[in-house]
Amino acid sequence: MHVPSTNLSDSAPGAQITLERRLPLIGLLLLAGTAVFFPHRVWNTLLIGFGGLFLIAYLWVRFLAVGLAAQRQLRFGWVAVGDLLEESFQIHNYSGIPALWVEVIDYSNVPGYTAAIVRSVGMNGRDQWRQRAVCQQRGKFHLGPWAIRTSDPFGLFTFTRHYPAGQEIIIHPPIHGQLPIPLPAGQSSGRARARQRAWQATVNAASVRHYHPQDPLAWIHWPTSARRDDLFVREFDLDAAGDVWILLDMQTAVQIGTGIDSTEEQAVLLAAALAARGLSQNRPMGVAGYGRLPQIVSPGRGEGQRWHILQALALVQADSETNLQRALQDLGQRARRGTAVIIITPSNEASWIPDLLALSQRGLQSHVILLDRPSFGGEGNSVGMRDAIHRFGIDCQIVRQGEIGTPLEEQAQRGFWRFIVTGTGKVVAVSSPQEQ
Repeated sequence: MHVPSTNLSDSAPGAQITLERRLPLIGLLLLAGTAVFFPHRVWNTLLIGFGGLFLIAYLWVRFLAVGLAAQRQLRFGWVAVGDLLEESFQIHNYSGIPALWVEVIDYSNVPGYTAAIVRSVGMNGRDQWRQRAVCQQRGKFHLGPWAIRTSDPFGLFTFTRHYPAGQEIIIHPPIHGQLPIPLPAGQSSGRARARQRAWQATVNAASVRHYHPQDPLAWIHWPTSARRDDLFVREFDLDAAGDVWILLDMQTAVQIGTGIDSTEEQAVLLAAALAARGLSQNRPMGVAGYGRLPQIVSPGRGEGQRWHILQALALVQADSETNLQRALQDLGQRARRGTAVIIITPSNEASWIPDLLALSQRGLQSHVILLDRPSFGGEGNSVGMRDAIHRFGIDCQIVRQGEIGTPLEEQAQRGFWRFIVTGTGKVVAVSSPQEQ
């Protein structure tokens, strides 16, 4: 899933020329003093030679400072873990002096990615290339600031052009299509059928209306159209199922493991997949992660809600002291009666079960997903915890490490999609193996 990005160049970058080697300059000054106080043809010849060398080196760098420029462009600004992060770079040399080497200095903080490289550009020439890496970690990162640096052939002076502007990039969790976890129905308040009309097809067909040009042909109700001798389409009610909240336990003390195989990342993967499934069914989906910086998105529908949830899941971190008890209490104040709540936690302590029961007393339907601690390398009895929750009439399911899979493994199997232009000018998508 990708969002096109824009140019990452600075309209007014800073540039500076610095003296790289001071010892030759000191030698030149000593030689000039010797030629003044002890005149001789040898000293004068050496002075002219070394002085000319310094002048040529400075003018070389000076010309490059005027004519050398660079730009970088990110192909996609919003990618998922396992996707290919790709940037295109260009270095232009508008001067009549060749840039024997140009170093790209990059201060990006995207894990596993660096744009640092050394290239060469001829006089009045251009060099372009692409940097690629597989996204390894979700979160909000930045590309840049960056700079280019070059020098004269003798290494006496260096020229650096700074590009202080950076671009934010969101790496969100991937969405797994198949999960052996049902989505709880919940219950809408009021009548079984919603009073609003849906903009998408649902299981509830309420009435018919006249056909509009933008309506899908599949919505046409042919019996009514034939009877009234005009085109009519079905009008759908919103699904009667209620809101769904996904609650992630982000307390630091209960987490196990590091990286993509940790309970933190597995919980985020589960939340992303469940939210995507619910939104595809036109369900109002919300998410709550009580990290040090809480990420809370109230239930909603549509593609915009999808991006809000994915951004929240990209930013949430298990760096909080807020335990599951307090999280359940806060969510109980936010959620409406009839809402379904999916709790994802690796905790095996029973201290939060009374707060779970309190949700039921408020008319909320709970479904617990326990991340199996032993499978993640920890201690605990997930089966006993599940049975204890079942005794209170609350659905509970255990998810073990490896049951979801890792996005990097799945990406390596299916490869990356690329767009190529055929000889006839047609653009087609092809799958290629993983590249680093």
